[in-house]
This record gives sequence, C-alpha cells and structure tokens, in this order.
Amino acid sequence: LRYHVWTKGHAPTNFAKWRTATTPYRVEWEADFEPYVVVRKDCPEYDRRFVGFGWNKVAHIMELDAQEYEFTVLPNAYMIHMPHAPSFDITKFRSNKQYRICLKTLKEEFQQDMSRHYGFAALKYLTAENN
Repeated sequence: LRYHVWTKGHAPTNFAKWRTATTPYRVEWEADFEPYVVVRKDCPEYDRRFVGFGWNKVAHIMELDAQEYEFTVLPNAYMIHMPHAPSFDITKFRSNKQYRICLKTLKEEFQQDMSRHYGFAALKYLTAENN
C-alpha cells in the first residue's frame, strides 16, 4: 500500500475497512485524494498542465468528482505498486524552489478553471486546500 508514503492521497479509501469488507463501498472525494482507479476510456483525460511530478492524479480525480463519478472500493481487488528509484521530476520538485512555485501556479489556475467550468459545485475544491 502507498498509504504510508502519502497518507492524504489514500486516506478516503479506508484501508482498515477494505481489509475486512465483503461488499463494495463508496468513498467521498477529499483534498489530495489520488487513488488508483479503473474508469471507462471515455472519461476525462489527465490535465496536460501537470507533467513531470505533482498533481496529475489529484487533478484527474478532482475532475472525475466534479463530473459526479462515484468512487467505489472493491473488497477483493487490489493493485501492486512496484518500488522504483525516485523519478527525475520528484528530485527536481524537492530541490528546486522554482519548480514548486510553477506547480503551485498551475494548481491555482486549474482550480480557477474548475470554478469557471463547474460553478458553485467546484467551491469545495478551492476551500479544501485551506482546511
């Protein structure tokens, strides 16, 4: 599980519940949620602003939530994340202040675009980051 690496990204999945679940259960979007998902290929694409490291999965899940996709955890299914060396981009993110500033700018732009596109329903995405 990647829960220990980025707790906020996987907390809504509720792995304690998953370990004993016998039926699928729904989970709600929370800030920084980035589960591994299976969706139809006609779902929204990843936002092309987020290349390299940072916010590609988070933005995609936010878009799915805005379009009222339901997040359902399957009790008898799982994925394996194979350990690997840190990517070049995460190394840049960690060591380069300008990279982090650019990512922050892109996040803000994306959230504003979400507000314009989804209106009042997207307000939760703007306020979640401040809580």
